Amino acid sequence: MLTSTPPRTREPQLRSRPVSAAEVHKTDVDELLLTGRRPIGADRFEVSARWPADHRFYGGAHGSRDPLLLIECVRQAIPMLCHTAYDVPFGFRQAWEDLHFRFHPSALRAAGAPSAIELDVTCTDVVRRGPRLAGMTMDVRASLGGATAAHVRTRFSNQSPAVYRRLRGPYADLTAAHARALPPGRPIDPRLVGRERPEDVVLSSAGAPGHWYLRSDLGHPVLFDHPVDHAPGMLLLEAARQAALTLSPQPATVVAMKTLFTRYAEFDTPCLVKATPLTASPGTPEGTRVTLISMEQNGGSVFGAEVTTRPLPPA
Repeated sequence: MLTSTPPRTREPQLRSRPVSAAEVHKTDVDELLLTGRRPIGADRFEVSARWPADHRFYGGAHGSRDPLLLIECVRQAIPMLCHTAYDVPFGFRQAWEDLHFRFHPSALRAAGAPSAIELDVTCTDVVRRGPRLAGMTMDVRASLGGATAAHVRTRFSNQSPAVYRRLRGPYADLTAAHARALPPGRPIDPRLVGRERPEDVVLSSAGAPGHWYLRSDLGHPVLFDHPVDHAPGMLLLEAARQAALTLSPQPATVVAMKTLFTRYAEFDTPCLVKATPLTASPGTPEGTRVTLISMEQNGGSVFGAEVTTRPLPPA
């Protein structure tokens, strides 16, 4: 039975509790971005994180911070809070349903020094299946130096191992999924997507303007920190970001995304990524571009996003 529960009041804890790599589902401890968490109200938490000066993948470009590094902090907060605050056992899977975020552009302008980030996380629409968490929505206000840097809202489901195996069917076999995986195609020019290294490009040409194939490089040390049986959500977000940047006539950064995750993206079939420019709303800052991103596989949609970019100021 699915039940929606009211917010719970937990025993207050004055000190911030440290976070482990296992709690954020990372193998490499260097990829652990969260540094602590403590409850500050009913289903509300303060989560601290570090924004490295020079991350090996989310390093930013042209002297700016990388917005997806903050989204990775939010992603890490999802399993961490599930395990430490909502009694979710290890082995359960959290699957994104949607993710919306908007940055204050000024928060992305400074780079070159590590920063401490504070995430004010409020959990709502908490749904349980019996005693177990089935899903919830997280609203996050991210602050840098006491100033609001971004707002993030996301909903995800929480799946037991048995439910996950039933949903995935034969694709739940990790060894078989990797054995069937297509080799990643040749990356497009890194300069088109704000990257320096070809291995960090997640798009390959599909032979038509605005069309690419998703590159799932299972050996990538950040996007595939540990073995998984499908393309991870952060890979899809990166592909959406890179596809939108190809349409920008000058160096730009993402300042907002509205996304919807509809199906798992598999490794054994080409996943087509398409970008369509949209008209920005009246009154938006000069240079703002809005791009509709769709990803399709096996004749159906797996992911969609509306990506907003703005030009980067001169370094």
